[in-house]
Amino acid sequence: MFTKVRKVCQFSREDVLHAVAKFVVCDDQSLAVANKATFRNCLVTMRPVAMKTDIPSAHDITTYIHNAFLDFFVQLKSDIQVNDFYYHSALVLATD
Repeated sequence: MFTKVRKVCQFSREDVLHAVAKFVVCDDQSLAVANKATFRNCLVTMRPVAMKTDIPSAHDITTYIHNAFLDFFVQLKSDIQVNDFYYHSALVLATD
């Protein structure tokens, strides 16, 4: 039934935040799911020694998604400008 993981995964708050944000975005879930007691209990069950601050809130997830969105568009803009530079350089060379 369950897939067994051979290597032991190290717990980090950032990894939990990333996984929950990915769950919300990719599975088209409501941000409210992060504040539901049943969902938070599932996270605590997976790591019983987790403290309240280790479990991301809806605000933490919203901020994380927003920042990831901004980072994506900064990188996209940079990629487009580089490609645009090469495109214009190729046009100049082709017309000479």
